[in-house]
Amino acid sequence: MTKINLSQVKAYLKETFFKKEELTEEEKKAKFKSDLKFCAWFSVVFFLFRFFVYDWYIVPSCSMVPTLLIGDMPFVEKFAYGISKHSIWFSPNLFSGRLFFRNNVKRGEIVVFKHPHDPEHPEYDGTNVIKRVIALPGDRVSVDNGVISVNGVRAELKYKEEVNYYDYPNGKTYIIQRYEEKLPLSDAPVHTVGYVEERKFWEQNHFDEVTVPEGHYFVMGDNRDISKDSRCGLGFIPAENLMGRAIFTVYSIDKGVKLWEFWRWFQNIRYSRLLKRID
Repeated sequence: MTKINLSQVKAYLKETFFKKEELTEEEKKAKFKSDLKFCAWFSVVFFLFRFFVYDWYIVPSCSMVPTLLIGDMPFVEKFAYGISKHSIWFSPNLFSGRLFFRNNVKRGEIVVFKHPHDPEHPEYDGTNVIKRVIALPGDRVSVDNGVISVNGVRAELKYKEEVNYYDYPNGKTYIIQRYEEKLPLSDAPVHTVGYVEERKFWEQNHFDEVTVPEGHYFVMGDNRDISKDSRCGLGFIPAENLMGRAIFTVYSIDKGVKLWEFWRWFQNIRYSRLLKRID
């Protein structure tokens, strides 16, 4: 049986992978320019990819629980709805409207969009928001005791469970009644929504019928009574503000870990939510 000589193996690895190249000054300059060019092209492709193809965001609030949790990082298909100025970071005012828009937004899809301008709360301008599309342009939508109706058709609700939910950002615990919901006039799968029993008489749960204007959408959070949405605060969402459709969770961190607390990321990963499809 042949014995393995470790010193020979080390020498081979050093010669193969760690050998220092003896380059002339001209060769060093050429290699530096080549590496710089590669980095430049890689950066261009990377940013174009994130601007126009796919991007990802951290969910900061519990308005979409249990579909999306605080700390989830949904992967967003940006080209699904064409391109607007909001597809690009910081929303530079290069053009208005949407390019390559096929008007293909569907009821029940979860979308990321820029917060519409709010004169009373300008601090929200430019922030990313994620909600579920409930009604399309021209739809008549209302909410009666928390139950959605679109064009006269009511959503189907089936009781599921009662849970205690702790909201890390504000340090409060809510008792939430959860239901399985089938949205009216939608092919989207059944999903889970939550209501806080003590808030059932809030104005947002008794929303008179309105017609969604052309070029706008009506959105709501799945955590219905802990959501600022088209019923209260957001209003109708302009098509131009859409950034893309959330398709799956690429990453998720638990226990209120902040994005900059990288040393806590790995010990708080929610492995069960990695690459989980978003419905």
